[in-house]
Amino acid sequence: MTTPRSKNALRLIARWTGSPVWNRIRPRVETIAADRSAQVARQLRAELADLRAELQSNVTDLRSAVAATDERISQVEWTQERLGPQVAAVDERLAVLERPVPAAGSPSEQAEARSLVEEVRSEHAKVRARLTAVASYEHRIAQLEQTLTTLTGNAN
Repeated sequence: MTTPRSKNALRLIARWTGSPVWNRIRPRVETIAADRSAQVARQLRAELADLRAELQSNVTDLRSAVAATDERISQVEWTQERLGPQVAAVDERLAVLERPVPAAGSPSEQAEARSLVEEVRSEHAKVRARLTAVASYEHRIAQLEQTLTTLTGNAN
């Protein structure tokens, strides 16, 4: 049976006898570990360089795609801004030609009907003009909000 004192003595003897062995193989173990870790580090650096190159290529592609998209959006916005007033003008011309005044009835009734139709058309044209103005103001407000968001860096 071994006592705690004898266990400690055995441990000391094992350390004393193993110490010269460890002192001899320790430099070799450290050299092997350093070589292996240097090799792994080189491999990781090479992989990291490849990933960085791929990422840089993707970022360049994305930047050019965003620039092209911004240009296209600018063209579409320009076209939309120009088409709005033209469509409103065509709508107004079409409204004039849309419903001719009927020719039935006495001349006084026809004159009264023409005056009523002209009054309705006039009011309709005023309403269209107001709606066009409101739409252009809304568009301008949206542009200003977008500019403000861009300048302040807020996403909401």
